[in-house]
Amino acid sequence: MQEKIKPLSDIGSLVAEEKKQGHRVVHCHGVFDLLHPGHIRHLQEAKKQGDKLVVSITPDQFVNKGPGRPAFNEKLRLEQLASLVCVDFVVLNNSPDAVSVIKAVKPSIYVKGEEYRDHGADVTGKISEETEAIESVGGEIYYTNDIVFSSSELINQFFDQDAKRISPFITSLKHDFSLTEVLEKIHSLSDLKVLVVGVSIIDEYQYVDPLGQSGKGVHLAATLREKETFLGGALIIANHLASFVKEITLLTGVGQGESFAQLASNVNPEFVRFDELPTLTKKRYVLKDGNSITKLFETYSSNTPLLTEAQSQEVIRKIEQRAKEFDLVLVCDFGNGFTNPGIISALCSQPNFLAVNTQTNSGNRGYNVVTHYHRADFISLNEPELRLAAHDRTSRLDTVVDDIAAILNCPQISVTRGVNGVSLYKNDHPPFSIPALTMRSVDRVGAGDSYFSLASLFAAKNLPLVLGGFVGSVAAAIDVQIVGNKEAVNKVDVCKYITRLMK
Repeated sequence: MQEKIKPLSDIGSLVAEEKKQGHRVVHCHGVFDLLHPGHIRHLQEAKKQGDKLVVSITPDQFVNKGPGRPAFNEKLRLEQLASLVCVDFVVLNNSPDAVSVIKAVKPSIYVKGEEYRDHGADVTGKISEETEAIESVGGEIYYTNDIVFSSSELINQFFDQDAKRISPFITSLKHDFSLTEVLEKIHSLSDLKVLVVGVSIIDEYQYVDPLGQSGKGVHLAATLREKETFLGGALIIANHLASFVKEITLLTGVGQGESFAQLASNVNPEFVRFDELPTLTKKRYVLKDGNSITKLFETYSSNTPLLTEAQSQEVIRKIEQRAKEFDLVLVCDFGNGFTNPGIISALCSQPNFLAVNTQTNSGNRGYNVVTHYHRADFISLNEPELRLAAHDRTSRLDTVVDDIAAILNCPQISVTRGVNGVSLYKNDHPPFSIPALTMRSVDRVGAGDSYFSLASLFAAKNLPLVLGGFVGSVAAAIDVQIVGNKEAVNKVDVCKYITRLMK
C-alpha cells in the first residue's frame, strides 16, 4: 500500500515511464475526506478509461470547507486511497486546485463527477481552470455518471458535533431557502458600491516562549521567537468585502509613507495622513502551541486623538462630497481616535444606508458607544457593547435592543454573543437567534469584524434577515480558525462552507 504513495516531485517522471510502456494514464483529484461507495465507483469507472490511475488529493491546509475539515488528515486520506486495488499511484498536491498537478501528471484523461459538467455551478470556479489545464497537456476530461454521495453530508450526519448541534437551524433554513438561492443571494451583492470609514490598524503578533519570573523582579520574562504583522481595523474589513463586491472605497487614517500593498486590488484607498503619528499599531505578545494561542500582553502605539482639526475637516469634506456615490456607508468605529463628534455628525447626516459597529476595548475605556451616533440603518455589536451603550446590565436583551433602536431610529440590529451565536432584531419581524456555527477556535480576534462586514451587505441589499445573519456567522466561523488577520474571509471559502452545511 505505502509503495503507491509518491511524492509530487516524482510523479511526472513515474507517469512518463508508464507512457513509454504504452500505458494510458488517467487522473482523478479531490479531497476524499470520507471515502464512500460513490468515491469507489467513481474511481473504478475512471480506471476503465485507461491502464494506470493516478489520484491526487488536496492537502489539509487548503481544504477550506470550514472548521473541523478535513475530518481525516492528509496522511490517512492518502493511505485509504492507496488501499484500493483500482488505484496505482497516490500523490499529495501542494496547492488548492488541481491545475499544477495536472500539468505534472500530464494524463490522457482527467476524470470528474457528473456534478462538475456544469462549470457555472462550481462555487470555486476551478473546474474551468482544470479543463484548460488538461487540454493544455493534450488530454481530455471525462465525467462519470453514477450514484452520488456527499462526504460533507455523511460527516455532518455521523461525525461532526457542530453539525449535529446546529442541525435544527440548518433544517429550518433549508425549508425556506435552497442552497442555490443562498448562493445566488451572495452573488447578487457584487453590484453594491461600498464606502468603508474607519481607522487603519497594524496588528503585530510577537510569538514568545516564557522563561519564568525575572531573577531581579516580579515580572515575567520571555524569549521572542518570531513576529507576524497583519492588516487590522478598516484595512481588514475592506479586504473582507473585496471578493463579494466589485467596488470599495476606503476612507481611513494612516501614518506618513504607508501604502499597504496587501489591500485587495478593488479597494480604492483615500488616505488621510497623520502629521506626526504612525499608523496605529497594536502589538500582542502571544504564546503559541500548535494551533492554540494564548495572549499575554498588548501594547498600543498611541491612544490619543489621531486627527488634527484640519484633518477632521478633510474627512468631513470627503464624506459630504463622496457619500452620495455609494449604496452603503460602513463605519467601523474602533474608538482609537479617528472619529469625533463632527465626523460622526457628517456620517449620520448623509442619506446613504448606514451600517455602524462601535467597539469597546481597553484603549477607549468604554467611552466609545454606539449612542454617539444619532441614526443608523444597521448596527452590529456584541452584547456587552450593547448593554454598555444602554447603561443596562440586567434587563432582557430584547428590551435593551428596543432602547438602542429607539435612540438611533435603527430598524435592524445584530447582537453577537460569542459561543451563544447571534441574536437578530428587525422592525415588524419576530426576533430570532442563530447558533454559533462552530465551537472550535484558534483566535477570536476579528470574528466580529468579519460578521459585521458581510451582514452589512445583506442589510444594505434588503435581503432576508436570516441570510445576513447566517452568512455573517459563516464568515465569523471561518475567521476564528485564522491566527489574527493573516487572511481575509473570501467568497469562495464562504460558499464552500455554506455548501457543506446545507448538503
